[in-house]
Amino acid sequence: MDKRNCAPVVAFAYNRADKIIRCLKSLEKNKEAVDTDLIIYCDGAKSENGRAKVEDTRKALHQYKEEAVFANIKLVEAPQNKGLAKSIIEGVTEVLEEYGRAIIVEDDLIVSEDFLDYMNGALNYYESNENIGAISAYTYPLEVLKDYKKDIYAMHKGDCWGWATWKDRWDKASWADVDFNAYFRDKKLRKNFENTENGWDLLMLLQSQGKISSWAVRWVLSLYKRGLLTIYPRDSFVTNAGFDGSGTHSSKSEESQYFTELKKRTSPIVFENPKPDPALEKEAARFPRKGTKAAFKYYLKRVYVRLFDILRIFSK
Repeated sequence: MDKRNCAPVVAFAYNRADKIIRCLKSLEKNKEAVDTDLIIYCDGAKSENGRAKVEDTRKALHQYKEEAVFANIKLVEAPQNKGLAKSIIEGVTEVLEEYGRAIIVEDDLIVSEDFLDYMNGALNYYESNENIGAISAYTYPLEVLKDYKKDIYAMHKGDCWGWATWKDRWDKASWADVDFNAYFRDKKLRKNFENTENGWDLLMLLQSQGKISSWAVRWVLSLYKRGLLTIYPRDSFVTNAGFDGSGTHSSKSEESQYFTELKKRTSPIVFENPKPDPALEKEAARFPRKGTKAAFKYYLKRVYVRLFDILRIFSK
């Protein structure tokens, strides 16, 4: 990879020193790291009780900065807590404004030694393809992929576990203002969006109620509404190490379902312009409710959404 084509890596940290350091050390194993700028955003503490862990994380990052092999490292420490959504929106916007493209990771991710090669290759290959909105390095362990012959595939579904995009795609998310009343009135949009990944519709409801603050659901909705595809690898270049109860949006019970083994490639990645495969999209959409327990949890979530719809109708 020509170092001039190495996109910056944007990493987000908060109060888990061990995880962000492990994530960054996995990135360092990529040969492209020496030519890659690294920008780390570390959020502020939510309360005085949480300040010690945030300070420990920042201390670990300052120490890491002195030892790491990246071309340049910038550490941005928020004086107050922003929350993950605001941190990512502002951080990614700032980096894209300077570089035009960016690769984004969060502290609970571990990447393979081919992660940067794949990400930079995809960013270069698809930059002029106006149908592609983002690149994902994570892929669900789908049954369909076991017999899939190509290195990459495309879906209408977006993802956020190790991803990349370009300034022009990100800016057009307009960031990312959602007319929730219009969304909940549009039955076709809601059905189709939910059919890209089971659970998006509930996240939109929770977002509208202020019960969560998610940049990701708004980002993938923006991609979907603009008809933009996301590129995925057949074999994942990322695994999530956050299923230990320490994160906000993950739990130990999900660990085995979402775990992906990181494999070392023995041949160059072949990029092309595939059309979405209906079988892949169907299995990926249903993946979050794989298994009896997950299916039951999904059923309860749909009941909650349905009750909201009924109450909304009667409140008119």
